[in-house]
Amino acid sequence: MKIMNVEISEFIMPQKLIYKNELYRITQLAEKFEIKGYVVKTVDNKIDMVILNNPHPNAIPRTGEFCIPNNLRQHELTKETNSMIVSMLSCFNLDNCYFTPWDEIKYEKQEVLGTWKKKKND
Repeated sequence: MKIMNVEISEFIMPQKLIYKNELYRITQLAEKFEIKGYVVKTVDNKIDMVILNNPHPNAIPRTGEFCIPNNLRQHELTKETNSMIVSMLSCFNLDNCYFTPWDEIKYEKQEVLGTWKKKKND
């Protein structure tokens, strides 16, 4: 079994928030939530876990292990899978989280692009 820790130096400012199945745009966030890098642990070249050095509502507070979907664990760490990880880290899913940072965040409702409504026939 080959285990590797791959350090990713990437600045990520979380920009979206999900709460009660609604999408919001983060307008202000405490500095401690800025992600300056993370570690991707791989086992036999497959993604096993993502570890953060800073708090995130979707990471275990004690260990920093970020919750990733099981299907991501079937893939190797590539430019594409890292892009998926960055996208997940950029969003706070407060419908399924370890803590809610309500006093450290400001947000506003975001309209979802690409939605359409069927026009009524006259």
